[in-house]
Amino acid sequence: MPGFDNLMREYEAQRFPPGRQLDVHAEGPTSARDRALRWIQSFAHEEPGSELLLIVERGGRPGARIGPVRQSVETMLDELVGSLVAWWQPFATGSLAVRISADPRMLPHPLDERPTDPRDEGRTPETASPALLRPDADIPEELLPTARRSAELRREREGLSTGLLEMLLGRIWIEAQAVAMDERISFQRALERIVAAEEAAAYEDE
Repeated sequence: MPGFDNLMREYEAQRFPPGRQLDVHAEGPTSARDRALRWIQSFAHEEPGSELLLIVERGGRPGARIGPVRQSVETMLDELVGSLVAWWQPFATGSLAVRISADPRMLPHPLDERPTDPRDEGRTPETASPALLRPDADIPEELLPTARRSAELRREREGLSTGLLEMLLGRIWIEAQAVAMDERISFQRALERIVAAEEAAAYEDE
């Protein structure tokens, strides 16, 4: 779906300049993990607090199973939270947004000294940074049930924690908008297609 891919690339480029993007999707899982780690370490040393984009998949259809490269990198990021990484979250399809810790260290902070996650600071949509707006902030209310159903199905299928549900909701909405614009259909119809794809994928996994 060329239109969908182009929209995703434009969406990423608006938020992250080329120097803050690292594409490891063509690497093997171990090589991708090692490259991403060295890259994060470099920014932690030179630019603490910076926001980066890791590209871990390309060309996959919405709702596709997580590949080994993405799984390896996400596991590594989970291990770095509290030390080199403040937080990470899915961004567009196939990419991950990463915030380098403002106080990076190789060992995690003690639990009572860990930096506060920006998602828990009680910011309003007007004061939050673009990457931290509530994922459902611009989803029409009448479409939220369908979007949340899609996100929950994907969370269960990919074995992700409930804490990532809101981030998945944001991804679902991005995908729905891209499909709607590419195929000139309504957002409702686009979301219904994503739900159907997730339900079919869940059925195949049983």
